[in-house]
Amino acid sequence: MAVSQRLCTNGSSPKGGASRLSGEDESPRRTWRRSLSDEAREARHGAVLDEATIEFMRAGVSSAELTLIARRVGLTRAALYYYCSDRYDLVHQCYLRTCALIHSDLQRAGVAHGPGLAKVATFVELMSSPGHRPMAVFSELGLLSAEQHQSIIVAQQRNVAELQTLLTAGVKDGSIRKCNVDIVAEAIFGVLTWAPLSRLWLNVSDDTLTERMARAVPQMIIEGIAANNEERPAVRKRLADVVMPTPATAREQRLAELARAGSRLFNQRGIDGVSLDEVAAAVGLTKGVIYHAFKSKPEFVAYCYHRTFDIQERILDAVDDCADGIEYTRAIVELHVQLQLSDIQPLWFTTGVENFPPRLRKQLVSRMNMILDRTLKLSERGIKDGSLRRFDIAPVRVASVGAFAYVSRWGGPARRPPSTILAREISSLLLYGLRRPEAG
Repeated sequence: MAVSQRLCTNGSSPKGGASRLSGEDESPRRTWRRSLSDEAREARHGAVLDEATIEFMRAGVSSAELTLIARRVGLTRAALYYYCSDRYDLVHQCYLRTCALIHSDLQRAGVAHGPGLAKVATFVELMSSPGHRPMAVFSELGLLSAEQHQSIIVAQQRNVAELQTLLTAGVKDGSIRKCNVDIVAEAIFGVLTWAPLSRLWLNVSDDTLTERMARAVPQMIIEGIAANNEERPAVRKRLADVVMPTPATAREQRLAELARAGSRLFNQRGIDGVSLDEVAAAVGLTKGVIYHAFKSKPEFVAYCYHRTFDIQERILDAVDDCADGIEYTRAIVELHVQLQLSDIQPLWFTTGVENFPPRLRKQLVSRMNMILDRTLKLSERGIKDGSLRRFDIAPVRVASVGAFAYVSRWGGPARRPPSTILAREISSLLLYGLRRPEAG
């Protein structure tokens, strides 16, 4: 029996009896009951948003099972609509709640004792904690109404501005090295956003990687991975020098055009927010052309992801001859930043990977792990040659991808710094962290 029901049964009589003998007691008791009822409803609402956030990340918005969300919090699907008007209202609430959680972490960090670096470290540690409430990945904003979309953008911008303020204070008080705080703030958010999503892509079934990330990511952001703080010039690798295959036939050319157009649209509006009709129309073809080559939309999306993996493997080929770990880190960031700003249009790794049919998901997870293995071996070389300090390689390399994976979303082209500046700031963050060397 619910607490509020027990109070009603034990605290009053059907005819008004004892509870009505004193007019002074009635209002406080009713207020107390309402307060407990409101608290219970608020707790249930929070549990709904927790489970919905997890489900949307797992399956994507359109494929998420609302019945499963309801069941996990002890509700029927019909009762779920007591907390939301429809699927998209629930998504909007999850996104808003994530912005509120980040804002709360920033507020707690802002009043932490110590200089700016200590405050930023507190924020990163709070966000990386394995016990943190689930946070949504804003990958499907295109499914929201214009008003809902704008509310998320405003909340996001407020959080980025608050982190920039903490970073600026650290630079001013001398605890944080001089850096472009606008770029660094976005890169930090990229790392913190990608870290939990990466577990799904790597198919990690236990909490080991999460716990290791909670320890390793804050250390990477504050201290970096370089063995010393000696800054070096950029490597100046060019994306044009990365060997890309040229379509040999008209069919291969069509597939390349479809994959590029599909990836661009999926990146802009989310995979569920784009139909195959729209992809085909973007290159002047009909949907039948796509279905002639692919059995289903998941098959086409998987093809776009495999194309991204192909590009990443060629980038790894291009940096394999780098002299040491620092040069490799600089080069791979340079090439990936250029890639994100180019018209090649790689498909970002986003929500919904568990919604792929088992065969396709197995292929995607396998390729993600193969690429991770190659990056780990490069890092091991850097540790061996002494350019990189000893660190927990896997969680750092997994999380660091987020620092440059979403560069093309940072504002519009008119506001975005040149790729050389972006690459220098992001690679310096990964290599040297935020701490000013003489700050100790």
